[in-house]
Amino acid sequence: MSDKDMKELELLRKIFLHANADKFPGVYFICGEGGDKDANGLPETIHICPAVGADLRATVIYNKT
Repeated sequence: MSDKDMKELELLRKIFLHANADKFPGVYFICGEGGDKDANGLPETIHICPAVGADLRATVIYNKT
């Protein structure tokens, strides 16, 4: 397997894990959004939860820059 194939496989693994965070303990995921969306449909903020079942106070908000 080439380096390019390994990088692609790792990317697909990461996408799968974060899209199925409820099945994998300790995997963060996007749990919300806020603000207006731009021309590309992206919101001003996204809310990240560190893991399923984590305390709501552990959620972090990232702002678009």
